[in-house]
Amino acid sequence: MTDEPSPSADVPDELVYEMVRHLEPSWDVQSIDRASHGTDFVAFLEVGTPEGVRTVVLKASTAEWVEPETARAEPRMLALVGRETTIPVPAVFGYCDDHDTLPAPFYLMEYVDGENYEGNPHSLSDTVREQICREAGRNLAQLHTLGSLESVGRLGVQNGELTVLDTEESPRYDEFHDWLLASYEDTLESLTSGGYFPDLADDKRRFADIVPEVRQYLRETIPKLSAPNPPTYCHQDYRYGNLLVDPETGTAQAVLDWGVVLSASPAFNIANAESLLLTPDSDDAERTDELRQALRTAYTDTRDDWSFDEATRERMRIYRLTCRLDAMACLPLWYQDASPSERDERAAAYREAVVRYL
Repeated sequence: MTDEPSPSADVPDELVYEMVRHLEPSWDVQSIDRASHGTDFVAFLEVGTPEGVRTVVLKASTAEWVEPETARAEPRMLALVGRETTIPVPAVFGYCDDHDTLPAPFYLMEYVDGENYEGNPHSLSDTVREQICREAGRNLAQLHTLGSLESVGRLGVQNGELTVLDTEESPRYDEFHDWLLASYEDTLESLTSGGYFPDLADDKRRFADIVPEVRQYLRETIPKLSAPNPPTYCHQDYRYGNLLVDPETGTAQAVLDWGVVLSASPAFNIANAESLLLTPDSDDAERTDELRQALRTAYTDTRDDWSFDEATRERMRIYRLTCRLDAMACLPLWYQDASPSERDERAAAYREAVVRYL
């Protein structure tokens, strides 16, 4: 499974040259360094420009499980967030939604220097990890105050505009908890046959035995939750792997991967980020709580209209369960380069966390 070719190997140099010329005719590609991992085509380019040589990033949607309508949202979200917030994101130089001969959608963005600590957050100091969590709280608060959206679902592009999609693969919902229950019915079904990435799964039935009981638990619990806050923009993959940070200070140089954006409850997004940034399986309870409070305090300091009251905390408790189910479904991708024992260890931790709810 570690021998799977990277999507970035699927686009020959000639097409890379054409993609850049299509967006920036005056630029000259001098070198191409393809990313070795990921689900889309990503390449780091040295380009000659009228202002001099610079490094940029070319990204194209080549993954068959990503709808074009969804992929088109990322450069627009980067532009919106960069314009309306202080969240650090790369500048976008140009994008193409459709093309007859080139792998579209694709776009060019600024290269940002910084370290990525996916899979290795414990190499960072306690102070740095707290700073990352504080910045997550501030960044999510800014994102959630960009504006309320009228419906719930996956954000994408239709008729050239960012919108909540309403397609067969990404249906729109009027109520967040209706979307949540329907979405995780699909997630649970995927866990009976390998998760979101079945072609990478070494054991497609790894979690199948607990699916019926979890499904029943969600069906009984989600409809009884208190009403959520109105939906807004949510980054569904705010994790170490999508952060470029200064390892000395923890300051984020860039928040990446805006291709997985939802219109959803802010509390769901916070619970999701906590699930991705906190590591209670390896940190003790006190340390986990310190990091959680750093994130939440920064969030409430940025949003005067928000509090983590009892009803919100209870909703987030259930939301964290659904985030664990996402992690289970993503395990074949996230741990495709891990040893079998490491993959089994991570799967056991996910299972234990879910079973505690039951």
